[in-house]
Amino acid sequence: MKNNILLEVPNINSKDAKLKKLIYEVDDSLFNENKYSDEEFEHLCICSGGTTSSCAKNGFTTLDLRKNYSKIHLDRKTNLVTIGGGVIMGDLVNHLQKHNRSFPIGLSKLPGAGYILTGGVSPLSRAYGLAIDNIESIKGFLGNGKFISLKKNQINPEEQLIWEAIKGAAPFFSIITEIELKTIQSNPIKVIEGFVNLNELSEIIKLSEEFPENISLQWIYAQKIYIYIFAELNNLEDKRTEEYLMLLDKFPALEKQFYENFNKINFFPKELNLYDLNANNHSEVISLLGEDLKNDIPIFIKCLSEIMDNKPNNSCYVASQQLGGKTKKLNHGSSFFVHRKSTWKPWIYASWKKNDLQEKEVALEWIYKSWSKLKRFYPNIHLAQLHNHLNSHEEEIALAFGNRMNELKTLKNIFDPQGILPPL
Repeated sequence: MKNNILLEVPNINSKDAKLKKLIYEVDDSLFNENKYSDEEFEHLCICSGGTTSSCAKNGFTTLDLRKNYSKIHLDRKTNLVTIGGGVIMGDLVNHLQKHNRSFPIGLSKLPGAGYILTGGVSPLSRAYGLAIDNIESIKGFLGNGKFISLKKNQINPEEQLIWEAIKGAAPFFSIITEIELKTIQSNPIKVIEGFVNLNELSEIIKLSEEFPENISLQWIYAQKIYIYIFAELNNLEDKRTEEYLMLLDKFPALEKQFYENFNKINFFPKELNLYDLNANNHSEVISLLGEDLKNDIPIFIKCLSEIMDNKPNNSCYVASQQLGGKTKKLNHGSSFFVHRKSTWKPWIYASWKKNDLQEKEVALEWIYKSWSKLKRFYPNIHLAQLHNHLNSHEEEIALAFGNRMNELKTLKNIFDPQGILPPL
């Protein structure tokens, strides 16, 4: 296969990579250690949807699951859906919508199953938990080539640790080819959205930390600040929901939109120029986790303002999603998403003109400086993107897996002894 093959994926870094080889099937030859060269620390890159900058790299082999692992099947009796490891989240919700079902996907419909396996934070998470909390069974291969098939209620003691680690840390020691998920009833959604200033953002964050589980706040600070307050309407909570939403009537620029279901919403308006991905730019993103801001909101807002004053170009931004509710209650100790007390998942996004190494250095420096300023509020990491090509990789992994890091290293040593999958 030619070295200059392009991988058609949303992430421009990966799309531009000069691949060593592109493969579509998981078979025994994949686990042959002679395929990977030690001196380059080469490992297999996995593409399930292609939104991460590490799903394809120069001179590396990429396994693209989207071609042969993209089946979706909803069991109408149990309302469980089975998806292949290469299913894109937009395709999943489109399929479910035909049957008036849904799933807590994130703000973008572009990610694949990696979104689920690394945690999966959604505007619906406060009501239904993280994506990993909704996994019923998985099939796939460990890094040593051994096939695994695990079902939530039939895990034996030897499998327990593997099952927990799949939920949050799967990419380091396994290739997941099939996932069975709980689906949810598709309900109408009310969204209150619009541009706000820093003082208004401060007030809205304070209000949001008292929201019931069916309401969540998302905001993005690019050139200006745009917010989404997302409320799922189910008859039981409509009156209470309206009482909370009425508190937002004082912000004149906010508009109410009604959607018949989650699938109809496209987050972040065109005027922000964010998701019309610029084909001339490369980018990186780091996702953080932290608890309620409470009395620290004013200091946080001041810090955010300083960060944005120093951004190197207009493509850089900071954004945040709200967790809490069910994400704090569900699944303690039974997954490798260890930061269950988290209320906020902010992320710092930096981008630069591709091939401009100086601008890249400046943009990455801004990410790291911004991260170090935000650490006091958000000390932990949500490893939604793998950064083994960046200097921050080891620190990110330690902050993502915390007290389960040693268990993950043990699993890696046992089940990926040749280091075929991304390194820790």
